[in-house]
Amino acid sequence: MKRLSVISLLFSILGALSADSRPNIVVFLSDDQGWGDLSHSGNKDLKTSNIDSLARDGVSFDRFFVCPVCSPTRAEFLTGRYHPRSNVYSTSAGGERMDLDEMTIADLFKKSGYATGAFGKWHNGMQFPYHPNGRGFDEFYGFCSGHWGNYFSPMLEQNGEIVEGKGFCIDDFTTQAMEFMGKSKAKS
Repeated sequence: MKRLSVISLLFSILGALSADSRPNIVVFLSDDQGWGDLSHSGNKDLKTSNIDSLARDGVSFDRFFVCPVCSPTRAEFLTGRYHPRSNVYSTSAGGERMDLDEMTIADLFKKSGYATGAFGKWHNGMQFPYHPNGRGFDEFYGFCSGHWGNYFSPMLEQNGEIVEGKGFCIDDFTTQAMEFMGKSKAKS
């Protein structure tokens, strides 16, 4: 409860700021990436200068530890709580869905006046009310379940509607996210 109170206080402060003075917040959460996979954390073989710049000039969570599978990790990030508290314990058979009484980071951002979007893999529930649009995200483009390895023009979802992706999915997700940020900026 203490952690939730601190998070709520932070978002209360953000909400009190004018739209012009609030920081833009972009979060990258990647699957299957080890801590030592980036040059900013010591990898000498891979050059990740753009990611290094984001880490240097932004915020890097160096004490956030992932779970062995993706759904519990996402639930922990989305709620700020250990995954058993949100009843996420698996990647299938309902074990990937967060309890509906859990508040997500997207819910808090929306309450503070932010536009919220998620792009890429969700894997915390496919149907409403577990769908990203039911968990605080204004915009969603990606896939709600696990990924099956089709990286070129796969079937995806956009706000609950099935759509065909446009080319390499990582580039497609990036394009959609950039368009969302551009539209959000134009509205503010």
